[in-house]
Amino acid sequence: MANGWVVVEPGVRGRENVTSDGTYYGKAPACIVDLKAAVRYLRHNRHRVPGNTDWIVSGGGSAGAALSALLGASGDSPLYRSHLKEIGAADESDAIFATAAYSPIADLEHADMAYESMFGTLPLKSGSLVDQTYSAHLQDAYADYLKSLRLRGVKGYGRLTADNYADYMVKYYLEPSATKYLAALSAEDRTAYLADNTFITWSGGKATFSWDGFLSHIGTRSKDVPSFDVFDASARENELFGDATTNARHFTLFSLRHDTGDSKARLDADVMEQIKLMNPMHFLGQRNSGRSKHWWLRTGALDTNTSHPIVLNLAAGLNGLGDDVHCYLYWDGGHAVNQDADDMIAWINGLTGYGRTR
Repeated sequence: MANGWVVVEPGVRGRENVTSDGTYYGKAPACIVDLKAAVRYLRHNRHRVPGNTDWIVSGGGSAGAALSALLGASGDSPLYRSHLKEIGAADESDAIFATAAYSPIADLEHADMAYESMFGTLPLKSGSLVDQTYSAHLQDAYADYLKSLRLRGVKGYGRLTADNYADYMVKYYLEPSATKYLAALSAEDRTAYLADNTFITWSGGKATFSWDGFLSHIGTRSKDVPSFDVFDASARENELFGDATTNARHFTLFSLRHDTGDSKARLDADVMEQIKLMNPMHFLGQRNSGRSKHWWLRTGALDTNTSHPIVLNLAAGLNGLGDDVHCYLYWDGGHAVNQDADDMIAWINGLTGYGRTR
Protein backbone atom coordinates (compact mmCIF):
# COMPACT_ATOMS: atom_id res chain seq x y z
CA MET A 1 0.00 0.00 0.00
CA ALA A 2 2.91 2.33 0.73
CA ASN A 3 3.95 1.84 -2.89
CA GLY A 4 0.52 2.74 -4.24
CA TRP A 5 -0.77 -0.79 -4.73
CA VAL A 6 -4.33 -1.85 -3.93
CA VAL A 7 -4.41 -4.79 -1.50
CA VAL A 8 -7.29 -7.26 -1.70
CA GLU A 9 -7.71 -10.11 0.80
CA PRO A 10 -10.65 -12.29 -0.25
CA GLY A 11 -12.24 -14.72 2.18
CA VAL A 12 -12.45 -18.27 0.83
CA ARG A 13 -13.85 -21.59 2.00
CA GLY A 14 -11.35 -23.90 3.63
CA ARG A 15 -10.85 -27.51 4.68
CA GLU A 16 -12.14 -26.96 8.24
CA ASN A 17 -15.46 -25.35 7.29
CA VAL A 18 -18.39 -27.42 8.56
CA THR A 19 -22.08 -26.69 9.06
CA SER A 20 -23.98 -27.27 12.29
CA ASP A 21 -25.24 -30.61 10.96
CA GLY A 22 -21.67 -31.82 10.29
CA THR A 23 -21.49 -31.21 6.53
CA TYR A 24 -18.08 -30.15 5.24
CA TYR A 25 -18.29 -27.42 2.63
CA GLY A 26 -14.71 -26.22 2.16
CA LYS A 27 -12.90 -29.25 0.78
CA ALA A 28 -10.94 -29.09 -2.49
CA PRO A 29 -11.36 -27.40 -4.88
CA ALA A 30 -13.43 -24.83 -2.93
CA CYS A 31 -10.45 -22.65 -1.97
CA ILE A 32 -9.18 -22.14 -5.52
CA VAL A 33 -12.70 -21.78 -6.91
CA ASP A 34 -13.35 -18.95 -4.45
CA LEU A 35 -10.08 -17.23 -5.33
CA LYS A 36 -11.04 -17.37 -8.99
CA ALA A 37 -14.44 -15.96 -8.11
CA ALA A 38 -12.73 -13.10 -6.27
CA VAL A 39 -10.64 -12.27 -9.35
CA ARG A 40 -13.77 -12.36 -11.49
CA TYR A 41 -15.59 -10.11 -9.00
CA LEU A 42 -12.84 -7.50 -9.16
CA ARG A 43 -12.83 -7.60 -12.93
CA HIS A 44 -16.65 -7.37 -13.08
CA ASN A 45 -16.46 -4.27 -10.88
CA ARG A 46 -13.38 -2.75 -12.50
CA HIS A 47 -15.13 0.63 -12.90
CA ARG A 48 -16.17 0.64 -9.22
CA VAL A 49 -13.04 -0.52 -7.43
CA PRO A 50 -9.63 1.20 -7.36
CA GLY A 51 -6.67 -0.27 -9.19
CA ASN A 52 -5.96 -1.77 -12.59
CA THR A 53 -7.54 -5.22 -12.95
CA ASP A 54 -5.17 -5.99 -15.82
CA TRP A 55 -2.36 -6.00 -13.25
CA ILE A 56 -3.62 -8.43 -10.64
CA VAL A 57 -0.76 -10.06 -8.72
CA SER A 58 -1.35 -12.97 -6.34
CA GLY A 59 0.90 -13.75 -3.41
CA GLY A 60 1.11 -16.20 -0.54
CA GLY A 61 3.29 -18.40 1.62
CA SER A 62 3.24 -22.14 2.30
CA ALA A 63 -0.29 -23.44 1.55
CA GLY A 64 -1.11 -19.90 0.45
CA ALA A 65 1.83 -20.07 -1.94
CA ALA A 66 0.44 -23.28 -3.39
CA LEU A 67 -2.88 -21.53 -3.99
CA SER A 68 -1.12 -18.49 -5.45
CA ALA A 69 0.79 -20.72 -7.87
CA LEU A 70 -2.38 -22.60 -8.74
CA LEU A 71 -4.30 -19.39 -9.37
CA GLY A 72 -1.53 -18.23 -11.69
CA ALA A 73 -1.14 -21.54 -13.52
CA SER A 74 -4.84 -22.27 -14.04
CA GLY A 75 -6.09 -18.91 -15.29
CA ASP A 76 -9.29 -19.24 -17.37
CA SER A 77 -9.11 -23.04 -17.37
CA PRO A 78 -12.46 -24.55 -18.39
CA LEU A 79 -11.97 -27.31 -15.80
CA TYR A 80 -13.45 -25.05 -13.11
CA ARG A 81 -16.42 -23.87 -15.16
CA SER A 82 -19.09 -25.96 -13.39
CA HIS A 83 -17.72 -25.09 -9.94
CA LEU A 84 -17.74 -21.37 -10.70
CA LYS A 85 -21.23 -21.55 -12.14
CA GLU A 86 -22.43 -23.36 -9.02
CA ILE A 87 -21.45 -20.47 -6.73
CA GLY A 88 -22.64 -17.76 -9.13
CA ALA A 89 -19.23 -16.33 -10.04
CA ALA A 90 -19.18 -13.40 -12.45
CA ASP A 91 -18.78 -14.20 -16.14
CA GLU A 92 -15.31 -12.68 -16.39
CA SER A 93 -11.71 -13.81 -16.85
CA ASP A 94 -9.94 -15.21 -13.78
CA ALA A 95 -6.47 -14.94 -15.35
CA ILE A 96 -3.95 -12.87 -13.42
CA PHE A 97 -0.93 -10.83 -14.47
CA ALA A 98 1.77 -12.13 -12.12
CA THR A 99 2.29 -14.64 -9.34
CA ALA A 100 4.41 -14.59 -6.19
CA ALA A 101 4.76 -17.81 -4.20
CA TYR A 102 6.94 -18.37 -1.12
CA SER A 103 7.63 -22.06 -0.27
CA PRO A 104 4.58 -23.48 -2.06
CA ILE A 105 3.40 -26.81 -0.67
CA ALA A 106 2.17 -27.96 -4.06
CA ASP A 107 2.11 -31.00 -6.35
CA LEU A 108 0.73 -32.85 -3.33
CA GLU A 109 0.28 -36.24 -4.94
CA HIS A 110 4.05 -36.30 -5.54
CA ALA A 111 5.15 -34.31 -2.49
CA ASP A 112 5.94 -37.39 -0.38
CA MET A 113 8.18 -38.67 -3.17
CA ALA A 114 9.94 -35.33 -3.59
CA TYR A 115 10.47 -35.01 0.15
CA GLU A 116 12.21 -38.38 0.35
CA SER A 117 14.30 -37.59 -2.73
CA MET A 118 15.79 -34.69 -0.80
CA PHE A 119 15.64 -35.59 2.89
CA GLY A 120 15.48 -39.40 2.86
CA THR A 121 18.89 -39.86 4.51
CA LEU A 122 18.44 -37.17 7.18
CA PRO A 123 17.35 -38.09 10.69
CA LEU A 124 14.35 -36.68 12.49
CA LYS A 125 15.00 -34.17 15.27
CA SER A 126 14.83 -37.08 17.67
CA GLY A 127 17.94 -38.48 15.97
CA SER A 128 16.25 -41.54 14.48
CA LEU A 129 15.96 -42.30 10.78
CA VAL A 130 12.57 -42.72 9.14
CA ASP A 131 11.66 -46.12 7.71
CA GLN A 132 14.25 -46.50 4.96
CA THR A 133 12.18 -49.08 3.04
CA TYR A 134 9.31 -46.63 2.68
CA SER A 135 11.74 -43.84 1.87
CA ALA A 136 13.49 -45.85 -0.85
CA HIS A 137 10.15 -46.84 -2.40
CA LEU A 138 9.07 -43.20 -2.61
CA GLN A 139 12.45 -42.12 -3.98
CA ASP A 140 12.18 -44.70 -6.77
CA ALA A 141 8.66 -43.52 -7.56
CA TYR A 142 9.86 -39.92 -7.68
CA ALA A 143 12.60 -40.80 -10.16
CA ASP A 144 9.92 -42.18 -12.49
CA TYR A 145 7.73 -39.11 -11.99
CA LEU A 146 10.59 -36.72 -12.67
CA LYS A 147 11.40 -38.63 -15.85
CA SER A 148 7.79 -38.29 -16.99
CA LEU A 149 7.88 -34.50 -16.54
CA ARG A 150 10.69 -34.15 -19.10
CA LEU A 151 11.83 -30.93 -17.44
CA ARG A 152 14.94 -29.05 -18.49
CA GLY A 153 16.92 -27.03 -16.00
CA VAL A 154 17.38 -23.29 -16.27
CA LYS A 155 20.25 -21.71 -18.19
CA GLY A 156 20.62 -24.65 -20.55
CA TYR A 157 21.33 -27.24 -17.86
CA GLY A 158 19.61 -30.02 -19.78
CA ARG A 159 17.13 -32.72 -18.83
CA LEU A 160 16.54 -33.06 -15.09
CA THR A 161 16.73 -36.55 -13.62
CA ALA A 162 16.91 -38.09 -10.17
CA ASP A 163 20.63 -38.67 -10.77
CA ASN A 164 21.56 -35.06 -11.54
CA TYR A 165 19.00 -33.10 -9.50
CA ALA A 166 21.21 -32.61 -6.45
CA ASP A 167 24.01 -31.25 -8.65
CA TYR A 168 21.48 -28.97 -10.35
CA MET A 169 20.26 -27.54 -7.04
CA VAL A 170 23.80 -26.96 -5.79
CA LYS A 171 25.20 -25.32 -8.90
CA TYR A 172 22.23 -23.21 -10.00
CA TYR A 173 20.55 -22.27 -6.74
CA LEU A 174 22.39 -23.11 -3.52
CA GLU A 175 25.94 -22.00 -4.30
CA PRO A 176 24.79 -18.69 -5.87
CA SER A 177 22.60 -18.07 -2.81
CA ALA A 178 25.43 -18.82 -0.38
CA THR A 179 27.79 -16.64 -2.42
CA LYS A 180 25.41 -13.67 -2.28
CA TYR A 181 24.90 -14.15 1.44
CA LEU A 182 28.60 -14.39 2.25
CA ALA A 183 29.60 -11.53 -0.05
CA ALA A 184 27.24 -9.22 1.85
CA LEU A 185 28.92 -9.96 5.19
CA SER A 186 31.83 -7.98 6.56
CA ALA A 187 35.21 -9.72 6.25
CA GLU A 188 35.17 -10.44 9.98
CA ASP A 189 31.65 -11.91 9.98
CA ARG A 190 32.36 -13.94 6.85
CA THR A 191 35.46 -15.45 8.42
CA ALA A 192 33.46 -16.39 11.52
CA TYR A 193 30.63 -17.89 9.45
CA LEU A 194 33.04 -19.98 7.39
CA ALA A 195 34.75 -21.19 10.56
CA ASP A 196 31.38 -22.44 11.80
CA ASN A 197 30.44 -23.94 8.42
CA THR A 198 33.52 -25.76 7.19
CA PHE A 199 31.59 -27.57 4.45
CA ILE A 200 31.82 -24.33 2.42
CA THR A 201 34.91 -23.45 0.42
CA TRP A 202 35.26 -19.69 -0.16
CA SER A 203 37.59 -18.84 -3.02
CA GLY A 204 37.67 -15.98 -5.49
CA GLY A 205 34.54 -14.49 -3.98
CA LYS A 206 32.50 -17.64 -4.59
CA ALA A 207 31.10 -20.33 -2.29
CA THR A 208 31.33 -23.97 -3.31
CA PHE A 209 30.28 -27.13 -1.50
CA SER A 210 28.97 -30.65 -2.05
CA TRP A 211 25.39 -31.83 -1.78
CA ASP A 212 26.30 -33.98 1.21
CA GLY A 213 27.89 -30.95 2.82
CA PHE A 214 24.70 -28.98 2.34
CA LEU A 215 22.59 -31.79 3.83
CA SER A 216 24.85 -31.75 6.87
CA HIS A 217 24.10 -28.03 7.15
CA ILE A 218 20.35 -28.75 7.19
CA GLY A 219 20.97 -31.44 9.77
CA THR A 220 17.50 -32.87 10.36
CA ARG A 221 14.17 -33.32 8.63
CA SER A 222 10.93 -32.04 10.17
CA LYS A 223 8.50 -34.65 8.81
CA ASP A 224 8.17 -38.41 9.05
CA VAL A 225 7.56 -40.71 6.08
CA PRO A 226 5.22 -40.25 4.33
CA SER A 227 5.18 -36.52 5.00
CA PHE A 228 1.92 -35.30 3.48
CA ASP A 229 -0.43 -38.21 2.81
CA VAL A 230 0.24 -39.78 6.19
CA PHE A 231 -0.80 -43.36 6.84
CA ASP A 232 -3.56 -42.51 9.33
CA ALA A 233 -4.90 -39.68 7.13
CA SER A 234 -4.46 -37.16 9.95
CA ALA A 235 -2.52 -34.47 8.05
CA ARG A 236 -3.96 -31.16 6.90
CA GLU A 237 -3.42 -32.29 3.33
CA ASN A 238 -5.62 -35.33 3.98
CA GLU A 239 -8.34 -32.96 5.20
CA LEU A 240 -8.05 -30.92 2.02
CA PHE A 241 -9.15 -33.95 -0.01
CA GLY A 242 -12.16 -34.83 2.11
CA ASP A 243 -15.74 -34.51 0.91
CA ALA A 244 -19.08 -33.35 2.33
CA THR A 245 -19.33 -36.30 4.71
CA THR A 246 -15.70 -37.35 5.19
CA ASN A 247 -13.21 -35.04 6.89
CA ALA A 248 -10.02 -36.58 5.46
CA ARG A 249 -9.05 -39.01 2.73
CA HIS A 250 -5.92 -40.42 1.16
CA PHE A 251 -4.74 -38.91 -2.11
CA THR A 252 -1.90 -41.29 -3.02
CA LEU A 253 -2.10 -44.99 -3.78
CA PHE A 254 0.96 -45.64 -1.63
CA SER A 255 -0.68 -44.43 1.58
CA LEU A 256 -4.16 -45.69 0.73
CA ARG A 257 -2.94 -49.23 0.11
CA HIS A 258 -0.73 -49.22 3.19
CA ASP A 259 -3.59 -47.96 5.37
CA THR A 260 -6.20 -50.38 4.03
CA GLY A 261 -3.92 -53.36 3.49
CA ASP A 262 -5.50 -53.71 0.04
CA SER A 263 -2.84 -53.83 -2.68
CA LYS A 264 -5.51 -53.20 -5.31
CA ALA A 265 -7.28 -50.28 -3.64
CA ARG A 266 -8.06 -47.32 -5.90
CA LEU A 267 -8.59 -43.67 -5.10
CA ASP A 268 -12.15 -42.42 -5.32
CA ALA A 269 -12.96 -40.83 -8.69
CA ASP A 270 -13.74 -37.47 -7.10
CA VAL A 271 -10.36 -37.51 -5.31
CA MET A 272 -8.68 -37.92 -8.67
CA GLU A 273 -10.59 -34.86 -9.89
CA GLN A 274 -9.64 -32.88 -6.78
CA ILE A 275 -5.98 -33.75 -7.30
CA LYS A 276 -6.04 -32.42 -10.83
CA LEU A 277 -7.78 -29.18 -9.86
CA MET A 278 -5.34 -28.50 -7.00
CA ASN A 279 -2.01 -29.04 -8.78
CA PRO A 280 -0.35 -26.19 -10.72
CA MET A 281 1.92 -28.72 -12.46
CA HIS A 282 -1.14 -30.19 -14.18
CA PHE A 283 -1.82 -26.88 -15.92
CA LEU A 284 1.81 -26.50 -16.94
CA GLY A 285 1.54 -29.90 -18.59
CA GLN A 286 -1.54 -28.65 -20.42
CA ARG A 287 0.34 -25.51 -21.49
CA ASN A 288 -2.65 -23.55 -20.23
CA SER A 289 -2.68 -20.35 -22.29
CA GLY A 290 -4.44 -18.31 -19.59
CA ARG A 291 -1.69 -18.78 -17.03
CA SER A 292 0.22 -15.92 -15.49
CA LYS A 293 3.35 -15.18 -17.54
CA HIS A 294 5.35 -13.56 -14.73
CA TRP A 295 6.53 -15.55 -11.71
CA TRP A 296 8.35 -14.69 -8.47
CA LEU A 297 9.20 -17.97 -6.73
CA ARG A 298 11.05 -18.15 -3.42
CA THR A 299 11.87 -20.55 -0.61
CA GLY A 300 14.40 -20.80 2.18
CA ALA A 301 17.46 -22.97 1.66
CA LEU A 302 16.87 -24.56 5.09
CA ASP A 303 13.14 -25.14 4.63
CA THR A 304 12.16 -28.70 5.58
CA ASN A 305 8.38 -28.19 5.61
CA THR A 306 8.47 -29.11 1.95
CA SER A 307 11.25 -30.02 -0.47
CA HIS A 308 13.10 -27.74 -2.84
CA PRO A 309 12.21 -29.75 -5.99
CA ILE A 310 8.57 -28.70 -5.59
CA VAL A 311 9.34 -25.04 -6.30
CA LEU A 312 12.29 -25.75 -8.62
CA ASN A 313 10.19 -28.07 -10.80
CA LEU A 314 7.60 -25.34 -11.05
CA ALA A 315 10.30 -22.87 -12.08
CA ALA A 316 11.77 -25.26 -14.65
CA GLY A 317 8.37 -26.03 -16.14
CA LEU A 318 7.43 -22.37 -16.46
CA ASN A 319 10.85 -21.51 -17.85
CA GLY A 320 10.36 -24.22 -20.47
CA LEU A 321 7.10 -22.56 -21.51
CA GLY A 322 8.92 -19.27 -22.05
CA ASP A 323 7.53 -17.44 -19.02
CA ASP A 324 9.31 -14.71 -17.07
CA VAL A 325 10.53 -16.65 -14.02
CA HIS A 326 12.53 -15.32 -11.07
CA CYS A 327 13.32 -18.16 -8.67
CA TYR A 328 15.66 -17.85 -5.70
CA LEU A 329 16.53 -19.73 -2.49
CA TYR A 330 17.25 -17.50 0.52
CA TRP A 331 20.44 -18.78 2.13
CA ASP A 332 19.80 -19.99 5.69
CA GLY A 333 16.16 -18.98 5.27
CA GLY A 334 13.32 -21.11 6.59
CA HIS A 335 9.79 -21.83 5.46
CA ALA A 336 7.74 -19.18 3.63
CA VAL A 337 10.21 -16.38 4.38
CA ASN A 338 10.17 -13.20 2.30
CA GLN A 339 13.46 -11.32 2.35
CA ASP A 340 13.19 -9.21 -0.81
CA ALA A 341 9.71 -7.70 -0.86
CA ASP A 342 11.03 -4.39 -2.21
CA ASP A 343 12.63 -6.21 -5.13
CA MET A 344 9.35 -7.94 -5.98
CA ILE A 345 7.49 -4.64 -5.94
CA ALA A 346 10.15 -3.01 -8.12
CA TRP A 347 9.95 -5.96 -10.53
CA ILE A 348 6.19 -5.59 -10.96
CA ASN A 349 6.47 -1.81 -11.27
CA GLY A 350 9.07 -2.32 -13.99
CA LEU A 351 6.81 -4.72 -15.89
CA THR A 352 3.77 -2.44 -15.74
CA GLY A 353 5.53 0.90 -15.93
CA TYR A 354 3.55 1.95 -12.86
CA GLY A 355 6.61 3.13 -10.97
CA ARG A 356 7.46 5.56 -13.77
CA THR A 357 3.99 7.14 -13.86
CA ARG A 358 3.67 8.10 -10.20
